[in-house]
Formats: sequence, C-alpha cells, structure tokens
Amino acid sequence: MILVIPQEFIIRLHNIAEEMLPNEAAVLLFGVVIGNRVIVQSLETVQNVSSNPRTSFRIDPEEEYRHLIEAEERGEALIAIYHSHPAPPRPSFKDLQFMRLNPVIWLIASKVSGDWTSRAYVLKNDEAQVVRVEIVERHDCEERTT
Repeated sequence: MILVIPQEFIIRLHNIAEEMLPNEAAVLLFGVVIGNRVIVQSLETVQNVSSNPRTSFRIDPEEEYRHLIEAEERGEALIAIYHSHPAPPRPSFKDLQFMRLNPVIWLIASKVSGDWTSRAYVLKNDEAQVVRVEIVERHDCEERTT
C-alpha cells in the first residue's frame, strides 16, 4: 500500500498543524484507491472537539458524516485521517483504539525534531504498520477548509 499525496497538500497539512499549536490538528483526506495506491484528491479540515485538544483529537461525528456524504457525491471516499502529535509521529495507544474504528490510513505529523515530519500507518493484525508515502506534483486535487 502506498499513500500518494501532492507536495502542496503535505505543506498545507503541516501549515494547518502549525496554526493549531499547541492543540492537535485534524484533517480528513479523501480520494480513491487504485490497486495498491491510495490517492489523495481532497482535504477537509475539521475542528478538534476534544476536551483535551493539546494531547488528543476528536472529530464531531456529524461533521465527519457531512464530509463523507459530500465526498461520496464527488466519487471519493475517506482514505486517511491526518492529525498532529505533541510526541513523535507514531500512533499513540488511543490512536490504535480509534484505528480499529476507522480502518483507513492514519497520517501523523510531529514537530518534536524542530521541523514538521509526517508518517503514515495502517492497522493490520492489530498492529500499526508503516505505509509508504509517495509525494507527487499536484494532480486533480481540491482543498477545502471548513
């Protein structure tokens, strides 16, 4: 499995994370799956409604549902969930629990090294497996912020 994402989306995701500091940012990534390639076509920034947004994130289910319906109308599906971490870019115990409920790629960003870094994971056999990320030039993609 390979997550294919435009460079400008990676930059935008890291900018969103920077803007949200000290809280965790959350973004839904929509697109299509072709063979083993999971292709990001659009981004939907969502509010972090966690009661402790500095160390966790939560997406309002109604907001997520609305974005899922809109994506379906565009011929896209939820293919990844992006969020930032105050720790290294790997799934926390809580992330692993939510990865069971949302079996998509989880793209996690961190700035603990000074610069934003992102890593992608998918849950397989109850373990987080690293997903290769291929950064490409812009293709037929859209960006939306709510």
